[in-house]
Amino acid sequence: MSATDQARHNVLVVGGGTAGITVAARLRRAGVTDVAVIEPSSSHYYQPLFTVVGGGRAPASATVRPEASVMPKGVVWIRDAASGIDPDAQTVTTESGRAVGYGYLVVAPGIQLDFGKIPGLTETLGQRGVSSELLSSSPAQLIGDLTD
Repeated sequence: MSATDQARHNVLVVGGGTAGITVAARLRRAGVTDVAVIEPSSSHYYQPLFTVVGGGRAPASATVRPEASVMPKGVVWIRDAASGIDPDAQTVTTESGRAVGYGYLVVAPGIQLDFGKIPGLTETLGQRGVSSELLSSSPAQLIGDLTD
Protein backbone atom coordinates (compact mmCIF):
# COMPACT_ATOMS: atom_id res chain seq x y z
CA MET A 1 0.00 0.00 0.00
CA SER A 2 1.46 3.39 -1.02
CA ALA A 3 1.37 6.47 1.23
CA THR A 4 -1.48 7.93 -0.82
CA ASP A 5 -3.52 4.74 -0.32
CA GLN A 6 -3.04 4.75 3.44
CA ALA A 7 -6.40 4.70 5.17
CA ARG A 8 -5.23 6.44 8.39
CA HIS A 9 -2.88 9.30 9.24
CA ASN A 10 -1.59 10.60 12.54
CA VAL A 11 -2.64 14.14 11.55
CA LEU A 12 -5.22 14.84 8.85
CA VAL A 13 -5.74 18.40 7.63
CA VAL A 14 -8.94 19.25 5.77
CA GLY A 15 -8.12 22.13 3.44
CA GLY A 16 -5.03 23.02 1.47
CA GLY A 17 -5.35 26.77 1.65
CA THR A 18 -2.90 29.01 3.45
CA ALA A 19 -4.03 27.89 6.92
CA GLY A 20 -3.99 24.16 6.16
CA ILE A 21 -0.65 24.28 4.35
CA THR A 22 0.91 26.35 7.15
CA VAL A 23 -0.25 23.91 9.84
CA ALA A 24 0.98 20.91 7.83
CA ALA A 25 4.39 22.54 7.26
CA ARG A 26 4.81 23.50 10.91
CA LEU A 27 3.90 19.98 12.04
CA ARG A 28 6.45 18.47 9.65
CA ARG A 29 9.14 20.89 10.90
CA ALA A 30 8.23 19.89 14.47
CA GLY A 31 8.94 16.26 13.61
CA VAL A 32 5.45 14.90 12.98
CA THR A 33 6.02 12.34 10.24
CA ASP A 34 2.53 11.23 9.22
CA VAL A 35 0.61 14.28 8.00
CA ALA A 36 -1.94 14.31 5.17
CA VAL A 37 -3.89 17.15 3.58
CA ILE A 38 -7.26 16.69 1.87
CA GLU A 39 -7.52 19.31 -0.89
CA PRO A 40 -9.25 18.88 -4.27
CA SER A 41 -7.93 21.96 -6.05
CA SER A 42 -4.85 21.87 -8.25
CA SER A 43 -4.42 25.63 -7.70
CA HIS A 44 -3.53 27.41 -4.46
CA TYR A 45 -4.82 30.97 -4.06
CA TYR A 46 -3.03 33.18 -1.56
CA GLN A 47 -6.04 35.23 -0.47
CA PRO A 48 -4.18 37.64 1.84
CA LEU A 49 -2.60 39.09 -1.31
CA PHE A 50 -6.03 39.84 -2.84
CA THR A 51 -6.12 43.17 -1.02
CA VAL A 52 -2.77 44.17 -2.53
CA VAL A 53 -4.04 43.14 -5.98
CA GLY A 54 -7.20 45.19 -5.41
CA GLY A 55 -5.01 48.16 -4.55
CA GLY A 56 -3.17 47.80 -7.85
CA ARG A 57 0.17 46.90 -6.23
CA ALA A 58 0.43 43.29 -7.44
CA PRO A 59 -0.87 41.36 -10.45
CA ALA A 60 -3.68 38.85 -9.88
CA SER A 61 -1.38 36.14 -11.24
CA ALA A 62 0.80 36.59 -8.12
CA THR A 63 -2.00 35.12 -5.98
CA VAL A 64 -2.13 31.69 -7.65
CA ARG A 65 0.36 28.82 -7.72
CA PRO A 66 0.12 25.11 -8.38
CA GLU A 67 -1.04 23.36 -5.20
CA ALA A 68 1.81 20.87 -5.58
CA SER A 69 4.34 23.70 -5.29
CA VAL A 70 3.08 24.73 -1.84
CA MET A 71 2.45 21.24 -0.43
CA PRO A 72 5.13 20.64 2.22
CA LYS A 73 7.66 17.89 1.55
CA GLY A 74 6.73 14.68 3.30
CA VAL A 75 3.02 15.55 3.50
CA VAL A 76 0.57 13.24 1.74
CA TRP A 77 -1.76 15.16 -0.57
CA ILE A 78 -5.17 13.50 -0.89
CA ARG A 79 -6.60 15.10 -4.03
CA ASP A 80 -10.24 14.96 -3.09
CA ALA A 81 -12.80 17.06 -1.22
CA ALA A 82 -13.98 16.30 2.30
CA SER A 83 -17.71 15.62 2.44
CA GLY A 84 -18.21 14.46 6.02
CA ILE A 85 -16.56 14.03 9.41
CA ASP A 86 -17.33 11.24 11.87
CA PRO A 87 -15.64 12.20 15.15
CA ASP A 88 -16.66 8.96 16.88
CA ALA A 89 -15.00 6.80 14.22
CA GLN A 90 -12.24 9.42 13.74
CA THR A 91 -12.72 9.42 9.97
CA VAL A 92 -13.24 11.95 7.21
CA THR A 93 -15.22 10.83 4.19
CA THR A 94 -14.27 12.30 0.83
CA GLU A 95 -16.54 13.10 -2.12
CA SER A 96 -15.23 9.99 -3.88
CA GLY A 97 -16.44 7.88 -0.94
CA ARG A 98 -13.06 7.20 0.61
CA ALA A 99 -12.87 7.06 4.43
CA VAL A 100 -9.63 8.45 5.85
CA GLY A 101 -8.87 7.88 9.52
CA TYR A 102 -6.97 10.25 11.76
CA GLY A 103 -5.42 10.52 15.19
CA TYR A 104 -5.73 14.32 15.15
CA LEU A 105 -7.88 16.38 12.81
CA VAL A 106 -7.27 19.97 11.71
CA VAL A 107 -10.26 21.56 9.94
CA ALA A 108 -9.24 24.50 7.74
CA PRO A 109 -11.52 24.34 4.69
CA GLY A 110 -11.40 28.04 3.87
CA ILE A 111 -14.38 30.20 3.16
CA GLN A 112 -17.50 29.74 1.13
CA LEU A 113 -18.73 33.04 -0.27
CA ASP A 114 -22.45 33.59 0.11
CA PHE A 115 -23.17 37.22 -0.63
CA GLY A 116 -26.86 36.30 -0.93
CA LYS A 117 -27.05 36.05 2.87
CA ILE A 118 -26.98 39.85 3.02
CA PRO A 119 -30.23 41.21 1.54
CA GLY A 120 -29.55 43.39 -1.49
CA LEU A 121 -25.80 42.79 -1.65
CA THR A 122 -25.79 40.51 -4.71
CA GLU A 123 -27.81 43.02 -6.73
CA THR A 124 -25.66 45.95 -5.57
CA LEU A 125 -22.16 44.52 -6.14
CA GLY A 126 -20.38 46.49 -8.84
CA GLN A 127 -22.71 49.48 -8.46
CA ARG A 128 -22.59 52.70 -6.48
CA GLY A 129 -19.14 51.96 -5.00
CA VAL A 130 -20.00 48.49 -3.69
CA SER A 131 -17.34 45.91 -4.49
CA SER A 132 -15.39 42.98 -3.09
CA GLU A 133 -11.79 42.01 -3.66
CA LEU A 134 -12.99 38.40 -3.57
CA LEU A 135 -15.16 38.86 -6.66
CA SER A 136 -13.09 41.20 -8.80
CA SER A 137 -11.26 39.54 -11.66
CA SER A 138 -8.65 42.30 -11.82
CA PRO A 139 -7.34 45.27 -9.85
CA ALA A 140 -8.64 47.52 -12.61
CA GLN A 141 -12.16 46.14 -12.12
CA LEU A 142 -12.03 46.66 -8.34
CA ILE A 143 -10.62 50.16 -8.68
CA GLY A 144 -13.22 50.92 -11.36
CA ASP A 145 -16.01 49.64 -9.12
CA LEU A 146 -14.83 51.89 -6.30
CA THR A 147 -14.33 55.03 -8.39
CA ASP A 148 -17.37 54.93 -10.70
